[in-house]
Amino acid sequence: MIQWVGMVVIAMSLLILVSNAVAIQYASGAVRTAVDEAARTGARLDGTPAECQSHAEDVLRGRGGLLRGTMGDSIVFRCAVTGPVMVASATGEFEWWFGGLPPIEVDIVGRSVIEPVVGAGP
Repeated sequence: MIQWVGMVVIAMSLLILVSNAVAIQYASGAVRTAVDEAARTGARLDGTPAECQSHAEDVLRGRGGLLRGTMGDSIVFRCAVTGPVMVASATGEFEWWFGGLPPIEVDIVGRSVIEPVVGAGP
């Protein structure tokens, strides 16, 4: 009986660990998508860094967002124009579902070239 309980505990622990690893992979992909879409939105002809940042928040946490809930609460988005490029970044960390393991650091950057004004001349 003790052996059976021990095996069940080990099996459930492994199941939780693997499930958490899959959830972290999904969350990382969701953050990558938010950053890439935000950079493209900010790089539109009339786009701004504020719109870029707002779009990233909407994609990740908005209505129908990819990562609503507590898992992505620590993710912070920043957008800035660097030369002819809109740069969107996300930093933060993902916590494990049970203690004892260090959090997974997130540092994702997306870039998109700002659209030039077509036909503008003197």
